[in-house]
Amino acid sequence: MSAGGSTKVVFIALGVNLAIACVKGVAALLTGSAAMLAETVHSFVDCGNQLLLLVGMKRAAAPATKEHPLGHHRELYFWTLVVAGALFIGGGVASLHEGWEKVWHPAAMDQVRVLGHVFPGWWLNVAILGISGSMEGYGFLAAMKSLPSGKGSLWTMIRRSTDPGLFVVLFEDGAALVSLTIALVFTVLSVVTGWHVLDGVASLLIGVVLVIVAVLLTNETRSLLVGESSPEIDAFVRAQAAKLPGVVGVNEVVTEARGPGSIIVLLSLDWDDTLTAGQVEQGVSALERVTRARYPSVLRMYVEAQDKRDSAPDIAVQHP
Repeated sequence: MSAGGSTKVVFIALGVNLAIACVKGVAALLTGSAAMLAETVHSFVDCGNQLLLLVGMKRAAAPATKEHPLGHHRELYFWTLVVAGALFIGGGVASLHEGWEKVWHPAAMDQVRVLGHVFPGWWLNVAILGISGSMEGYGFLAAMKSLPSGKGSLWTMIRRSTDPGLFVVLFEDGAALVSLTIALVFTVLSVVTGWHVLDGVASLLIGVVLVIVAVLLTNETRSLLVGESSPEIDAFVRAQAAKLPGVVGVNEVVTEARGPGSIIVLLSLDWDDTLTAGQVEQGVSALERVTRARYPSVLRMYVEAQDKRDSAPDIAVQHP
């Protein structure tokens, strides 16, 4: 997925969440619903998270410097880690706290007065939750359409994605859809049964969902910060290197993502000892051309000439 496409997805999510947060906030103030307040906090946290992602994208696009010769691509992963922390504290913990208070001090939802007419507060909540679900679904589908085509489940594609702008929106909008469903179901149940404590229970469950999503997001970002390989590029480079004239062995191939669309490739090749330096250089140049033609995301490629007997053993990488 291109950086521009990722930015577009984040802007769509920001606009959707800002509109939803304002509407939910009004409903929470009018009805006093803990579930709706938890949803309001959730949406405002999502807005802040999207702003942080945009900051990370801007800083990651900065050109390379002497201090950072390979660029600032990984800065986006740092800001994604900040997003995960904000989701955990600002969304999950806040919802758990509000739910706990409502469980111990349950209260009926306030009535709402509109144009001189009084309506049950839960009517407004149900209407807002339905509208919010439709809008969140739109943002989720926009992110889904931006997923790169490939084999495997949705979870596998997210795990292999190196673009936080994409998988953060998927995580957040997916959590929002689950949370909205919880809020809607428990709002109706609290009205039907008269058990107002269910409003607080809904907030607790929403908090649990947000904490789980924050932990998953943190783990995925941690993996990217440590350095993830690209099995597809790895296999391609290995196959192309083996075809080069004069290459008698591919000792090792290492790929590492430094950011969305920024892959570093390291190779150790065993060349025929009868080749001249010029012939080796031509082979390396040919390998770089064919690799970048197929994968423009390859930022740098470093090739080491080494006898197979002296090279480190090639590691059999287990990809998810």
